[in-house]
Amino acid sequence: MEIWNSRSLDNNQRFIYALIVGFVAAVLLGTAYGIIYGFLRIQSAVLYIAIGWCIGYVMRTVGRGVHNRFAVAGALFTLLAIFIGDSIAMVGGIGGIPMLIQNPAIWGSVLENWLRINLSTNLSSILGLLMRALGIYMGYHYSVIL
Repeated sequence: MEIWNSRSLDNNQRFIYALIVGFVAAVLLGTAYGIIYGFLRIQSAVLYIAIGWCIGYVMRTVGRGVHNRFAVAGALFTLLAIFIGDSIAMVGGIGGIPMLIQNPAIWGSVLENWLRINLSTNLSSILGLLMRALGIYMGYHYSVIL
């Protein structure tokens, strides 16, 4: 006798669901980090690792995937969350969110400034870039079931 479980999702449906939930988690975590950093003006690079772990955890529990595409999506969503958080912090925290949403013309300059800050050659930015890379690795590693 065959038992059909019609409510279970196949691998592709779980991946699409994980993409949707991962995107929402990236936007929420990035916004929360940007507001905290914009308000306190104290950058905590350890939060990048926590953001990566949280996004990886969400992708792993929702998607329950074992394929490499879940891991790549987790890494990309972690990068998105870091970029959103840094962008919100650059334009002034919670007060800058409406300006970012309503004025897409500044997105290019925000991206340029973000790259300039992160790719400068002083020790602080190199360590910050290392922590961001570690956060992206956490998002990559914890997005799949091992």
